[in-house]
Amino acid sequence: MPLDNANHKAVVFDLDGTLIDSLPDLAGALNRSLARHGSPPVPLTEVAPMVGDGARVLLHKGYAARNLHPSDHDEAFFLADYEAHVTDLTKPFPGIPEALIALRDSGYQLGLCTNKPEVSARIVLSALDLDKFFPIVVGGDATTHRKPDPRHLAAVLAAMNVAKDQAVMIGDHANDMAAASGLGVTAIFVTWGYGRTDAPVRVDRAIDLPEMVARVFADRDALLTS
Repeated sequence: MPLDNANHKAVVFDLDGTLIDSLPDLAGALNRSLARHGSPPVPLTEVAPMVGDGARVLLHKGYAARNLHPSDHDEAFFLADYEAHVTDLTKPFPGIPEALIALRDSGYQLGLCTNKPEVSARIVLSALDLDKFFPIVVGGDATTHRKPDPRHLAAVLAAMNVAKDQAVMIGDHANDMAAASGLGVTAIFVTWGYGRTDAPVRVDRAIDLPEMVARVFADRDALLTS
């Protein structure tokens, strides 16, 4: 499907599990923090479902899996350690750079809505050469509301100066779907990430995202003019 009439339309992405496979570095930081307490590591398969609510929540879930509770010092260590190793093993999912190029070149505005701390998000975007696609980044610590609260997504759209009926949200987690639904924004669920949901609009390959985005907007425009 041709990607036309994209001007003034926004595509807002989640980060972890959607654009980037950050699980190895998140798990590494968690397990280095746990090791300070003599705790065995939490395997990747157990860490994956913990991703999506932000770094601090991940830390608390990881500690709880080992019957521990992190102190403020543990949180500070974890956040500093993760920021220092945020791109050791993290990389874009296959097809993501190509999909972003296609969306950008078709005229869509791109934004990022992530529960990740904004500094960490910007560091990883820059290191992976993805920052050029995202002039607007709103991290989980940049507002008083975080996904699944729709006001987090609303803050991104406000920064982009885009109306909610001209936006699409793309994510891998129920939080992304809930934030979009709560704001009345169509969401596209990507199946290669860490979350699970029964969202009706789904994509299995990143390279198919531009066509799906075009279909969503075409269907919405048809409804508005019918």
